[in-house]
Amino acid sequence: MNALRKFAAEYKAAWHLAIEYRLAVLIWMVSMVLPLVMLAGWLSIAEGGPVGRFGRTDFIAYYVAAILVRNLTGVWIIWDLDAAIRHGDMSFMLLKPYNPIIHYVAQSLSAKPLRFIVLLPLIAGVAYFVPGVNFALSPSMLALFFLAIAGSWAMLFLIQYTNGLLSFWISQTIGIADMWFGIFALFSGYLIPLDLFPPALRNALFAMPFRYMASFPIEIFTSHLAVTEILRGLLIQWAWVLVFFVVYRLVWTRGVKQYSAVGA
Repeated sequence: MNALRKFAAEYKAAWHLAIEYRLAVLIWMVSMVLPLVMLAGWLSIAEGGPVGRFGRTDFIAYYVAAILVRNLTGVWIIWDLDAAIRHGDMSFMLLKPYNPIIHYVAQSLSAKPLRFIVLLPLIAGVAYFVPGVNFALSPSMLALFFLAIAGSWAMLFLIQYTNGLLSFWISQTIGIADMWFGIFALFSGYLIPLDLFPPALRNALFAMPFRYMASFPIEIFTSHLAVTEILRGLLIQWAWVLVFFVVYRLVWTRGVKQYSAVGA
């Protein structure tokens, strides 16, 4: 309960900051044009007929869902974390009676409600005006969707946070994060639906964590998965969350010792 109170205090401060800079949040949202670029390309190709299981309506539903999922799961804390470690601000954070990760979790989650509210008219408009779009909007499916969203966010957060912790040793963590984003965007389903990959590569990607960072919640929201498939996917997704949490703890424990050893 004590940790929850500390998180609530951090989140309240981060939420007020997000509201104060809501225009910046909106600009960040508008700048996410990659799914729209991919949608335009696929719609042009689909004029000649379906591409795999995707017709024009399927592509619209998929990339609208991709925009929603990316806004609800995206993590952009590495610049602050990298600067905090390299400039010594982490020293002050370590004096607080709780792990600095609580601050960064609150910071990462603070703008999510605002992003969701802004995107609601888009989701409603597409569902109403585009014939054939079938978003999973029943209470039970939305509950499963948001559980998958939580898992996707947790994976992306832990990966980026662990990447940022490498600043304890190196000065190129942002470059690593940029390279990671390229891999994530290509193989997670964020830019290209995994069903459109060659079967051998698609099967390999389904066995890796990438699918559960974007494609999995997109597939749920577009009504592509049965409940049994969703439940199985959630077990796999949260198992990956546990793996990345263990990796984070190992890096954090060694990194703090390294940081203290050099007198930061």
